[in-house]
Amino acid sequence: MATQYRYLFADLRTNDILAELPLTRVSFTQVLNTSGSFQGTILGSDVNETGYDITASTEPARTAIYVDRDGVLIWGGVIWLRTWDSDSQHFTFQAREFMSYFERRRITDTLVYEDQDQLSVAQDLVFLAQDVPGGDIGVVIPDNLSGILVTRVYFDYEFKDVSGAVKDLSNQQDGFDVNIDVAYDAFLEPRKYLRTEYPQRGIQYNAANPDAIVFEFPGNIVTYEWPDDGAQTANTMYGIGPNSNEAKIRATAVSPANQIAAGWPLLEDTVSYTDQFDPDLLYQQTLGEVTARQVPVVTPKIVVPAYAEPVLGSYKTGDECLLRITDDRFPNNGSGYGLAEVYRIVAISVEPGEDGPERVTLTLTPPTIN
Repeated sequence: MATQYRYLFADLRTNDILAELPLTRVSFTQVLNTSGSFQGTILGSDVNETGYDITASTEPARTAIYVDRDGVLIWGGVIWLRTWDSDSQHFTFQAREFMSYFERRRITDTLVYEDQDQLSVAQDLVFLAQDVPGGDIGVVIPDNLSGILVTRVYFDYEFKDVSGAVKDLSNQQDGFDVNIDVAYDAFLEPRKYLRTEYPQRGIQYNAANPDAIVFEFPGNIVTYEWPDDGAQTANTMYGIGPNSNEAKIRATAVSPANQIAAGWPLLEDTVSYTDQFDPDLLYQQTLGEVTARQVPVVTPKIVVPAYAEPVLGSYKTGDECLLRITDDRFPNNGSGYGLAEVYRIVAISVEPGEDGPERVTLTLTPPTIN
């Protein structure tokens, strides 16, 4: 039986379903700790056949879109752009995952958090953003904790965006993963769920687990790309805070892996945090940045069938997998595989393939270096 995709359009605030439209040329991504994107089109004549008011049911900035794959919600977000092309007679929709809504929300009251759990701070920021007239989009907020205490002050005059404040928390040393997931509730209504997960989101790879995620080439990997990008590598970072000239708040953080002692050349860069007035917090954020950039970025991309084990939907961003490759890039060294290492799934890109098989591209990174 062929895979069935449904595209549901709903009011962003009430979550009432406004339309179900037969989209084509669809592609969408899920990205760890940021907002993935969606694009799809519909022919004008197809719109007319549905009987829906296309203008009212797909209005940008106030309409949500959910992607249903065989009865399971696998993507959800906000439509930000709708384009009509008179030549092709197509509407095109562009959307981003629900965290993108909180990029458009600002902290308008001074908020002080002293020795609070970092997850509680992130959860409260989202709660307060929804606790105002017109601000509630129905994101269900968890109450889990990390045990990592932070102190933060958000001044009203900064008008810091809520998503940016949450991401700053998550990106610090000993931070956490954050996403807004979608799923059907017990009444088969689509819902949005904030996920604040420490120390990381997803299932850690365990060879003894019979359900462990394994990708192999040759095998269930159709093709892959392997970039090693050293352009942004840095082992010494200078964090620059607010104020001007000599009065600027500054911090210096060195690679925790001690790259220079290991033979690497000195590689320096700067990062700016114009709203961070606390020198200790500025250092923690700078340390988080240099930790992430202390070695060249390895982000292999693998293309896998949606229907082959592990099937699409059985894994999510944040999950760890065992990657095995044996070819000219990774020749067999006598151990059975050229490469056999654990990686994290940080992005999932899907093309439903109405004219062919589904195409799934996974972006991977090594587990975090500490």
